[in-house]
Amino acid sequence: MATTAKTATRATKSATEAFEQISGASNEAVRENIDRSLAALSEASSFGKQNVEAWMASAAAAQKGFETISARAVAFQKAALENHVATAKSLMTSKSVQEFVEKQNDYAKGAFEAYVAELSTVSDLVAGVTKDALQPINERVTAVGQLIQTGAQR
Repeated sequence: MATTAKTATRATKSATEAFEQISGASNEAVRENIDRSLAALSEASSFGKQNVEAWMASAAAAQKGFETISARAVAFQKAALENHVATAKSLMTSKSVQEFVEKQNDYAKGAFEAYVAELSTVSDLVAGVTKDALQPINERVTAVGQLIQTGAQR
């Protein structure tokens, strides 16, 4: 009977040690998974914050660009109106039909050239605004691509 008791004690001790070993390993694995999950959540939160900041920077650049374009359009319209009024006064002082037609032709030619020049300038402004407004978003798209590549390599 003493032998059976010793065997039972050893079996119990062996089972207890095995259970503690498995339990300890399981607890460590759970702890590691929780730590990895928290790190991934923190990384995702940071990434999302950077995305919002990029959108805000893009919107600010677009707003600044639209203000510049709007100011440019107002200035052009003001100059064109002043030129129109001056031409109208000049046309009224014409002494002959030929002089009237020449002044009108000069005005039309100058107005068209000014319009084409302004259109070219505004086109360049719009291209610059588009580039500036999309730059932060392009950087975030690049970051997403890098994140995907990094995730695929893991």
